Amino acid sequence: MTSLAGIAIEFHRVPVAAVIYELDGSILAVNPTMSALVGADTGVLSGSHVGNPTPDMRMSWPEIAAAIRAHGEATREITLTTPTGPRIMQWLGWIAEVDTRPVIIALAIDVTARKHAEARAAHEEQQAAKQRLESLGLVAGGIAHDFNNLLVGVLAEASATQEDRSLSESARESLQQIEAAAKRMAQLTRQLLAYAGRGRFVTAIFDPDTLLREVGESLVRQVREDAFVSVEPAAGELVIEADPSLLRQVLTNLVANASDALTDAGGRIAITSRMIMTRDRPWWQLEVADDGVGISAEALPRVFDPFFSTKQERHGLGLSAVQGIVRRLGGEIEVDTTPGKGTRFRVQLPVVPGGPPARRPTTQRMSKIELLREVRVLIADDEPAVRTTVRRLLERRGANVVMAVDGAEAELRLAEQRFDLVILDVTMPGRGGYEVLPTCRAVQPEARVILMSGYTERIGEIEPDAFLEKPFTAKTLDQTIDEVLLVPRALAGHPK
Repeated sequence: MTSLAGIAIEFHRVPVAAVIYELDGSILAVNPTMSALVGADTGVLSGSHVGNPTPDMRMSWPEIAAAIRAHGEATREITLTTPTGPRIMQWLGWIAEVDTRPVIIALAIDVTARKHAEARAAHEEQQAAKQRLESLGLVAGGIAHDFNNLLVGVLAEASATQEDRSLSESARESLQQIEAAAKRMAQLTRQLLAYAGRGRFVTAIFDPDTLLREVGESLVRQVREDAFVSVEPAAGELVIEADPSLLRQVLTNLVANASDALTDAGGRIAITSRMIMTRDRPWWQLEVADDGVGISAEALPRVFDPFFSTKQERHGLGLSAVQGIVRRLGGEIEVDTTPGKGTRFRVQLPVVPGGPPARRPTTQRMSKIELLREVRVLIADDEPAVRTTVRRLLERRGANVVMAVDGAEAELRLAEQRFDLVILDVTMPGRGGYEVLPTCRAVQPEARVILMSGYTERIGEIEPDAFLEKPFTAKTLDQTIDEVLLVPRALAGHPK
């Protein structure tokens, strides 16, 4: 039988802090290492409670003792109060019999230096990741501006040429393939910007379940034919503040990822929503679940990394874009996966407390303007290909078009001539669209203004009548012009 006195003698030889506890947490004995560490005599510590040198164990002691009785031992990371400040200790306790009664013997190893080093390394990695993200954002912004300018000519011209009824079927199919490829190129750029948290977006207060119902049919169409898709919005009446187009992108990317994860035999994809209470506030939670192959333990830590994909034919930007969008909207995303059984992605966006009920716009859209013969248009863009393409698209509808190579020339034209519509590029040498906009409002207040850009984060104090994202199709340009010319001016969303 082991005696307490015998144990105490052995404690003197242990090079780390050691303690003997009663099951209720009372301290029976400590070794000199522990006494020196906490700056108290062994006699003072003996008879005191576990919470004396380790206050964070006072409340958790019943749970610790129960775990030791059930499993024979337990480990914890604890904080020890010492004269030089708190120390982080790795605590290991096990049950033993001393003087015919069960006690708990514990060793505590100081891991403060290691923990601080790990914290510093984590902080440095976080800062490095932030710098990489900022660098990626700068690169993505530059690519988006130039690349989308070039795509305007490809996408707009391809879409406009398809209006020619004399085209052969093979020529029309070729143009459709060109248009589809240009749209995919533009989508890659948007996803890269979304991951980097860059680009302009406009928020609105709306019911996310209503949006989910509206896009449900298109989500079903985008998955494989052998997949069964269910869409079940169940959050109830609530509103969030977000950019609807970005939320659609989140849905599209998550559903596309779920479709790719299904096995060759097909499977199920469930898209659901509900309201949850977490972090002391309500959140709208979107869940996209599949019963596909799941994500391996090796791939899971990298699932949101840009350009990482387990599919060779994929570019690996879909999930990284989702994470960037969710992060920018003040939300969170988590993933729950079981290899061979499927994956669940959950997106949580904050609910607007007491937000007004979402209402559909009451403005009635008028019919499309067939011709623009009486419309005088000023186009200002420093990219010649963009100026030429937009001019051709407008002149085909009969508009009278004047062009400017930059903001300064645009202001000269505004001072000399009257215009019904002004289309300005946001980024131009010298004076860009947001600088020219106040001048336009001052000298020609009745003119409608459309700003267009392949990439911008700028927001001016005065907002245009519409914002046109490059690249755009001929149909998108026509719709934007019709809306600003036909629909009365109204307050737009809140740019971010």
